[in-house]
Amino acid sequence: MSKYTYEDSVSWLREQPQYSEMVKLCYLDENNLTAAKRFSFSEEFTEVIKFLRIDNIDKKLKILDIGCGNGIASYAFASLGHEVYAIDPDESEDVGLGATKKLASVVSNGSISTHQAFAESLPFADATFDIIYARQALHHFTDLRKGLSECSRVLKPKGLLLATREHVVSNNEQLKTFLDEHLLHKLHGGENAYLLKDYILAIEQSGIIVLNLLAPFDTVINHFPLSNLDLKNLFFERLAIKIGELPAKIISKLPYIEKFYRHYLSQNCNHPGRPYSFLGSKQEIK
Repeated sequence: MSKYTYEDSVSWLREQPQYSEMVKLCYLDENNLTAAKRFSFSEEFTEVIKFLRIDNIDKKLKILDIGCGNGIASYAFASLGHEVYAIDPDESEDVGLGATKKLASVVSNGSISTHQAFAESLPFADATFDIIYARQALHHFTDLRKGLSECSRVLKPKGLLLATREHVVSNNEQLKTFLDEHLLHKLHGGENAYLLKDYILAIEQSGIIVLNLLAPFDTVINHFPLSNLDLKNLFFERLAIKIGELPAKIISKLPYIEKFYRHYLSQNCNHPGRPYSFLGSKQEIK
């Protein structure tokens, strides 16, 4: 199949009945405001604000949404009252900055300003942002280390970087498999994945300390569209087969048992492009 722009690819997907659920799960609805509102109330975003420790905060923060795409996360953060700066190289009206600008015009609480830019050359002064959020964005950087270095530059000391749902592979063979099987990559290209150690090294070399490395099943941020309830039910069903329903019902509700099960699933998750997330903090300049 010939290569399309990202906007063309999404338009094509929307026209294919077999991909309707995929379009919805990727928040690529034709009605972008509907998608943005759904993301704002999702389990994923609820956990995002918990990891960033802004679920109970009155202060208005400066947040950079890097690789904002159609602006669903920018809308979610702005709806909490924050000052959001949305950047993306794609200015398209449907899935790029044009779509984000439309959301900015209807957000009722905080604010969204849009900027056409690449991560490797951010148009902001040093130490501007309290938080940098990157949803499925690092693997799209042209230069991972340079892009993260720029993120570190514009992040305030002790500021937080949260990069979520980053594609991880174990080797070049897995990378090839991942790209060969990725539908959107077949249509328009632009996808990528890295070794886990390469992400960590690039983050830490930028001056950002990794505080929390989130494996595929550590959080719903990564294992979406599998919900937390889906995972709990899966655990119960598998446990019930081994020990019976009654003891499984008791044991499966123990928090540390669920944590162990999540760890077990993550340790055994080795498919090409498995999602990891990274929470980091910029080192304070002494």
